[in-house]
Amino acid sequence: MSVRNAAMTDMAFIMDAYRLAFAVNEAWTRNYVRMTGIDCFRILEKDGVPAAVWAVVPCGHWFGGRAVPAANIAHIAIQPEFRGGGLAAEIMELSCGDARKGGACLASLFASTRPVYRRSGFNLAGHEMIYEAQTAEFYKIRQDILVRRILLAEAQAVLDPIYRRACRNEAGLLDRNDAHWNARLDETTYIPSAFVLGEDEGYVVIETPSEDVLEIRDWAALNGAAARQILKFIGTFSTVYRTVRWHGAPQDALVFAMPDKGWSLVHQEEFLMRVLDPVAALNARGYACAYGNLTLTIEGDEPQVLHLVVRDGKASCTPGRGEGPSLSIEAAQLPSLFSGFRSASFLHRAGSVHGDPEAVVLADRIFAGPPPWVAEHF
Repeated sequence: MSVRNAAMTDMAFIMDAYRLAFAVNEAWTRNYVRMTGIDCFRILEKDGVPAAVWAVVPCGHWFGGRAVPAANIAHIAIQPEFRGGGLAAEIMELSCGDARKGGACLASLFASTRPVYRRSGFNLAGHEMIYEAQTAEFYKIRQDILVRRILLAEAQAVLDPIYRRACRNEAGLLDRNDAHWNARLDETTYIPSAFVLGEDEGYVVIETPSEDVLEIRDWAALNGAAARQILKFIGTFSTVYRTVRWHGAPQDALVFAMPDKGWSLVHQEEFLMRVLDPVAALNARGYACAYGNLTLTIEGDEPQVLHLVVRDGKASCTPGRGEGPSLSIEAAQLPSLFSGFRSASFLHRAGSVHGDPEAVVLADRIFAGPPPWVAEHF
């Protein structure tokens, strides 16, 4: 069994594998590979025969105002004749090793079935949520609109700085690379339109896939005024599009800015994460906690004892025991604690975290933050 980087000469195999695994056509696969970049794809061969394909996409996840180096593991397709032999677990280990060589501290994915990924060290780390609202409600919003349209050819350069500023106040959002922006601005199926609100305080990218629904492909709001401007602007389409849909946060700025209920949650799913290098990951993320001194034991086949000191939003994490309270956590639950998806108190009640009350409360403070989410499905 061997793994190699994919090349354009592998397109026939990739299209066949994705057709059988995901029921997509050749045009979809060609476009997906184009947007992602062939250099991100990997081919696994058994006895010289291609057996599986997947993508490892470099990125980051934002926590506490800092982007932690990461990789998305996406669209794993195993050919039918090679299924059932444990290849998925092998692919997970190979992908995580690949990501770590590329400098990633974290690996993240969406799972069609979770047990195999949980056995590989992944666990729930944040939300994907899609909201729907009645556009007619937005006329009730009292907010002036200052909006300018952005050419699609210039959109990434204009929108990325706004997006990155918005990420500093969120948790989980992707530190995007070109593959993610290509998907947000793709013109293949529907042509999107990009608009900046206010004095670069927010933006919205919309598409019109049906006669009734307006889709927000991407958006960001740096403050409440920008969120209200986005809604008021969307409201100008209400005579044509009855509803609007968007990816949002558990504590969503657009929902908060709405004048009345008028909205519903139409989809909710969780992404999974694995902490590839606990020391590097803990040092890379940001923290809302002003100060903390904690000994953290990660229980597993090879237990790790780490000394975590947080000062002014940054951490110094080193192997070994230090001063301060001691806390132990099951390795399987580390991703959920790291991302803030589960608090130390919750995990303590569930029996996955052990320590005296002082240690649990301190861990709650250290890993406190907004609920983690992502603005796309990868």
